[in-house]
Formats: sequence, C-alpha cells, structure tokens
Amino acid sequence: MPKNESFKSTALYILLGVLLAFFINQGLCLALSTDMPVVAVESNSMCGDSSCVFARGDLLILQGVSAEDLRVGDVIVYSVPNQQTPIVHRIIKINSDGTFQTKGDANSAQLPFEKNIKALSIHGKEIMVIPLLGWLKIGLTEFIMPNIVWIIIAVAGIYIIGRYKPYQKIQPA
Repeated sequence: MPKNESFKSTALYILLGVLLAFFINQGLCLALSTDMPVVAVESNSMCGDSSCVFARGDLLILQGVSAEDLRVGDVIVYSVPNQQTPIVHRIIKINSDGTFQTKGDANSAQLPFEKNIKALSIHGKEIMVIPLLGWLKIGLTEFIMPNIVWIIIAVAGIYIIGRYKPYQKIQPA
C-alpha cells in the first residue's frame, strides 16, 4: 500500500473513532436523561477510612433524575460555579428549600459550596462504577494535553530521525 493511501486510511480510522465516540456519548445522554452520562473520578474524596465507594481513575455512569427522586445517601455529580471539574459527592441532607447538602466520604467536613446545591446544578446520580477506566481521561487531560507541544516535537523528531539516511560513499565499480 502506498504511503499516501496508508495515511488516508489512518486518518479515516481516527475520524471514524472520534465520530463513534461522539455518537455513543450522545446516545448515552438520551438513554440516561443526562447531559453528562460518563464521568471520570478525579480525586479520592469518596474513599473513606473503612470503605472506598470508588477511587481516582474510576469511571462513573450517571442517570439523570428529578430532584424529588434524590435521597440522602445518593451519590450525585454536580457543577459548581467558577469550577471546571464537576464534584462527585454523597447527599447528606436535603434542605427545607429543596436544595441539597453533600460531602465526600473521606472529607472531614463540608466545603462552603456543598451546603446549598440547587437541582439545576446536578447532572445525575451514580448508577454504575467501571474501575480504572477513567485513567484514560485523566491521562489525557493531566499529562498529554499540558505537554502536547513537547509530544509533537518528540514525535516529529523520531519521524525525522527514522527517515534520515546518512550519506553513503559510492564505491567505484
């Protein structure tokens, strides 16, 4: 297979992979009634002294639920204003105004933003844990993306070195 066709084939497979991932995610959004069906756990705040519900690097599957269906003890994922990463904590109290209070099982106390969580901030309730699969996302966002320029330079350097043909002396016939 010519190099040009090989490149086109590889590019097509990458594009198809990205499209497949996008459509699977959108399908899960519809099927699970949430805008965020899959979440990677990025801290160990849910690993208490005696048990570990899930740990950093695990992948959570979420189900969208109405505020009326949430109970004390449910593990929810919600967003906090001015914070990019969603929070994964357990509901410890439902306030009289319909807002929620949460706390990580391993945390000794609540953080200020955990005392008044509105239903609109909640993406869903954890329904399944897939151990270790979240490390793919964590690796991408914490290791690869911050170093992408160096990675590109290294790959380009390896490619150039691999194609380099040192000068060869022509032997007389």
